[in-house]
Amino acid sequence: MKARGQVSRNGLPVRVLDLRGTYKGGGGPDKTILNSAVLHDRQRVDVLVCYLRQPQDTEFQIAGQAARLKIRYQDLVDRCFLDLQCVRELERLIRRERIEVVHTHDDKTSLYGYLLKRRMPRLALMHTCHSHAEYGREHFLSFHAYLSFLLRKKIIIQLLKRHAKPVLTISENTKTRLVRGGLSGQDVAVLYNGIDTSFWSRQSVTPVLRRELGIDAPCLLVGTVARITYDKDLPTFYEVARRVQERLPAIRFVIVGDGYGNELAEARQQVDALGLSGLITFTGHRQDLKEVYASLDLFLMTSRTEGLPNTVLEAMAMKVPVVATNVGGVPELVQDQVTGLLAGAGDVASLSGAVLDLLQDSNRRQVYAAAGRQRIMQSFDFLQRVRAMEDFYAQFTCCR
Repeated sequence: MKARGQVSRNGLPVRVLDLRGTYKGGGGPDKTILNSAVLHDRQRVDVLVCYLRQPQDTEFQIAGQAARLKIRYQDLVDRCFLDLQCVRELERLIRRERIEVVHTHDDKTSLYGYLLKRRMPRLALMHTCHSHAEYGREHFLSFHAYLSFLLRKKIIIQLLKRHAKPVLTISENTKTRLVRGGLSGQDVAVLYNGIDTSFWSRQSVTPVLRRELGIDAPCLLVGTVARITYDKDLPTFYEVARRVQERLPAIRFVIVGDGYGNELAEARQQVDALGLSGLITFTGHRQDLKEVYASLDLFLMTSRTEGLPNTVLEAMAMKVPVVATNVGGVPELVQDQVTGLLAGAGDVASLSGAVLDLLQDSNRRQVYAAAGRQRIMQSFDFLQRVRAMEDFYAQFTCCR
């Protein structure tokens, strides 16, 4: 890897296309991509952020976020599973911008990156894997759906084998999953997510949710920030909320986030059917997440699978104690009984007990909150991650 300060072989910054597809407001990987573009050393890296968006996504917000951050940005319409017109538009963009490295971040862009590499062999193609879920037959409604999931995973591994090495990932757990899937351990490198602790702090922040929900002391507020998907296991969140309220009536729960389609409306209907609409509130997607976290007494994550969740990084940086499932890279981030409490995925009894333990012990919550922020500041610094990524860009350009 090149030493700090070096650039591409022609003495100019490495020209990078950061390529991803997502819906609506995006998620954790999108925060990393957009904020990295702000902080990159322009003498080392010239980044153009490019997103694929579906024409029916009328709530697409990434372009607005990029404009507010004042970064170089382009999006292209992706109309179907394999939109060759979109691939051709990407090729024209790469040639026009003299891109040297295409950095893909998801299944679709890894496929398009592979096709682009075949047409432009000198293009360096690299990938960051933000998650690599592992599910069994019991998680699917049909055997056909399970086989489709397995086939998709095999295709993704084959695509990643055709990317430059190492493939990057965000936790040791995700690396292990990729190796089990068929990649060589020496071909995968871990680059942890990071967070800007100067931004994610409680300084000059107003806890808006308490006012919006009409919550006054001594009522406590437990919340999560999550895309509404199967992976987040919100039915477990609902049941934990119900059990906790049985023991602690002065409690409210909030879920901040949206789905890809009509998942938010369906989730609200589920909560209504369970008779929990007075206990659990959905806010939909929000931009004022610092104010959201500052409103919480406890952050609860019930995911079935994770890479290294940005929402937990944010909660810890904002001094919110965490109860989470010990899935994916979460135990690499949350130290059990030091910065928070961990329990098994789907283990309603353990999760409920952990939430009650912390809610009934304000001193312990304060200790975990302070320890959580300290851990983020020491081990998950965002600028350090950005500089490490610049080194990888230089390495991939050198090795084309």
